[in-house]
Amino acid sequence: MRSLAHGLAAVVFALIANLAQAGVEDDGEAVMLVASPQMPDSRFARTVLVVAFPQDTGPMGVVLNRPAGMTLGDLFGPDRPELAQHDDPILLGGPVEPDGMLFVFPWPEHPVKALPLAEGVYLSGDGTLFESLVTPKDRPARRRFFAGHSAWAEGQLDAEIAEGGWLVLPVDPEALFDPDIAGLYNRLLQRAQGRSADRDPRAPVSLDEHAARVPASGAPLWSARAVRAAVP
Repeated sequence: MRSLAHGLAAVVFALIANLAQAGVEDDGEAVMLVASPQMPDSRFARTVLVVAFPQDTGPMGVVLNRPAGMTLGDLFGPDRPELAQHDDPILLGGPVEPDGMLFVFPWPEHPVKALPLAEGVYLSGDGTLFESLVTPKDRPARRRFFAGHSAWAEGQLDAEIAEGGWLVLPVDPEALFDPDIAGLYNRLLQRAQGRSADRDPRAPVSLDEHAARVPASGAPLWSARAVRAAVP
């Protein structure tokens, strides 16, 4: 983990372009993805993600249950002693830009450089926001820090859902900050599978099942609307 710590410390705010823009735009509500037991991509086996939909790019998000084996204090403490006691775990958010850092946090108002995940909860990689998150005066009680993120090209995520790689759930704000990171996957997998089996009106459905709901004029199935339609 030393190499990861050194790499992150060197370029920790190599910000993701679409989160570094003034006035971040999003294309609607975020979702949670739970890897199905049949997930073919070993990088995402037994993972839970929260995914947002920035305008003009594909979906992007972070893995919520992959600890990196270090804390924020381990990462920043050698250069910033005032942060040495921060015991927030660093999580591996995904394979894209692993030397960058993102964070999920509650905030009273929508920050300019952040994407909304749930009511009052946001995703960002902005350095100014980071300083607020680690400053005693402003620091929220709950927050999560991620090395790297996950992203999909046009149509890729919809195809993975249609092929059975992911189950889709509405964002659960409590799950974003669940202290039992190791047990998060099993709990949300049971929730997703149970909702599907019971045919709960909010249960995940396949793209084939919800395709008829897309307006005839309508949005292509690779759009954010298509992914979120798996959460009726």
